[in-house]
Amino acid sequence: MQLLELATLKLGNLIIGEPMTSLTDILLAVTSFVLVARIRNCLNESFFNNAWRMFFLCMGISTSIGTIAHAINGSSAQQLFNILWMAMTFASSTAVFYAVHATIRFMRSSGQWRKIFMAINVIALIVFLLYTAAFNNFEIFKIHAAVGVVIIFLTHTIAWLRNHHGSGWVAVGMGLSILTVVIHSMQLSISKWFNYKDISHVIMLVSLICIYNGIHAMSDNLQLSVFRSRIKESDNNFNGAERAL
Repeated sequence: MQLLELATLKLGNLIIGEPMTSLTDILLAVTSFVLVARIRNCLNESFFNNAWRMFFLCMGISTSIGTIAHAINGSSAQQLFNILWMAMTFASSTAVFYAVHATIRFMRSSGQWRKIFMAINVIALIVFLLYTAAFNNFEIFKIHAAVGVVIIFLTHTIAWLRNHHGSGWVAVGMGLSILTVVIHSMQLSISKWFNYKDISHVIMLVSLICIYNGIHAMSDNLQLSVFRSRIKESDNNFNGAERAL
């Protein structure tokens, strides 16, 4: 695989590395922060929505840091680049953690299994953060992201097939996220000015909007989305009480 030449933009004495990647990171950061505000202002307060809000917040932080990291890539500030790159990866892994966290609450699992899944999610985050701190390797994040995205994609695809309102949007968003991992791993590029990072960022932008649309569609029927088994049990108890009367 032939490596693309690093794109740089010169503005007088200022040299910006990977300008298109930085620009698409800015678009991702702005979109993420807007979606954080929309969840806070437009949707019901709940564990489910709060977890997704933290996902978008971490995505906004990650891509904001990425904007600066990509802009100084190839410059003499290599130590600063390494620090920013690690911070960006930390925020990205934390975003995956919150997305999986929300999905675990969405599943029809018992309290005991839910605690086990939550514990596994926490342990996975700690392991990936420690590995990143030790080696500062973005490839390990892609493994974390791929596993998390596949879990969320399968969960909401099954829910969509069962006619669960809003899950189709989330499944589409996660399907697009899987595509970005493939493009980034295979380094599929058009040119050095619009490379695999830029293509992935544009697809990620669409993915974030799809995910938000799914969460928004669920908001009108949130209890049935997150606490479905509990609502079913309470309905059965209510019907039993009616028959007893």
